[in-house]
Amino acid sequence: MQNAKNLYILSDTNAFTRGELDNVALTEDGVCLEQVAGRHVLYGCFTSQPVNLPAFDRLVMSWNADTPPGTVVEAQARVRVGEEWSGWLSFGKWSPYIKRASVTGSEEDPVFMWHNVLHVGKGRAVQAQLRIYLYTDDERLTPRVWLLAASVRPVDGEAEPPALYSRALHLPAYSQKLRDPSLRDGMSTPVTLAGLLNRWGQDVLPEELGQSMLDHGDADMGTRNFSFAAALAGCYGYRAYLAYLDPERLWQCVKQGDSVGVFMRYAASEEQAEATGKAYLPGAFADVEAQMMALRGFETGTEGAFALVNDSLAPTDAEAERSYPLDAFWKAYQGLALVITGRQKGRGEGCPHRRHARMRALEQVGAYMFQDENGADLPLPEDFAGTLACAVADGTVHATTAHKTFRFLKPTAQGGVQLPPELFGGKGRITVYAIDPSGCTLVGDVHLPG
Repeated sequence: MQNAKNLYILSDTNAFTRGELDNVALTEDGVCLEQVAGRHVLYGCFTSQPVNLPAFDRLVMSWNADTPPGTVVEAQARVRVGEEWSGWLSFGKWSPYIKRASVTGSEEDPVFMWHNVLHVGKGRAVQAQLRIYLYTDDERLTPRVWLLAASVRPVDGEAEPPALYSRALHLPAYSQKLRDPSLRDGMSTPVTLAGLLNRWGQDVLPEELGQSMLDHGDADMGTRNFSFAAALAGCYGYRAYLAYLDPERLWQCVKQGDSVGVFMRYAASEEQAEATGKAYLPGAFADVEAQMMALRGFETGTEGAFALVNDSLAPTDAEAERSYPLDAFWKAYQGLALVITGRQKGRGEGCPHRRHARMRALEQVGAYMFQDENGADLPLPEDFAGTLACAVADGTVHATTAHKTFRFLKPTAQGGVQLPPELFGGKGRITVYAIDPSGCTLVGDVHLPG
């Protein structure tokens, strides 16, 4: 797939040797900051060679990197329109452990950023060049970049639908309607990403992903930043990239078993389709301007051909598994996909993690404080901006933790957590989750006296 004309991927040491290394060194699979006298330099940059591409009007970037706390990467691109190169445009500084923000430009510029996509507003671009900066605040630590990619939307040619057969992948399905109310409205991307990763046994919560990839620079993006989604998958050790895929190449991804999230825009009724100009998607739950769906496969038979998806706008997890008429699906599909090809050995050590904690009962009934293994209190900060939730052990075996029934909570004035009083009439165990804005989570158990 990486040899496609509109997709350029650097993903091994040999690939990175063909670029310019400024204060960065080659590793066994990518680049990191150079060392001087056993200490890493504070910043460096890798720059690719110029890449010839089919004429295009949009470009997306993606990267996979280990970024432990105190380290950051920033991907940039420039494009050639006619004989002129644009300036370098940033896709935002990235790490789960910072206040991440994309950069929005002006539509009046010949080349500008909008919703973390590089747009060619005037003319058509035919070349691109990529670079990625590496930063650290700690000379003992370095980010490690092991994939850098760009894909462009060609302006010429129309792809024909592929000749496909029935092929279905097993992906956990989740509804965003059941998730943290502070995130849920724009949560299709982390909900979809959770299914794509949990398929391989990751067992991550959508809220952990949502907090980790929240775009603080673009209120309209929220958790819909596709570049940050690919970067977060890479942070967990998975090979992930964005690509403009025509129907044939999308089918090839499904055929070879990749996890794929597709970018969709559609109307749920013929009346809305006519009024808005969106594609009509029969059976859809709502009108959508921008949504990611997990593509589970395709189905062909006597009743026609269908795309199999997990639609996060379903009211329940069970109802999220949907099949949509294939012709309508192709019209609603916006040509952009997130592709994940599996976990890479030895990567993902710096990803957001869960930490088990004790729970100390406070004077107020149902209020508890997190503690470390030594019994020291771990109060939540006064300005806690993450997710607090709990799930009651009900004797049901769930395929993933995210399939449990969650209640979403508020912190107490002391930095503890207040559990709903109606839970205390029974017996069993309540598991409490405190997810901070990096996606790191404190997990503690409360055992009911009944």
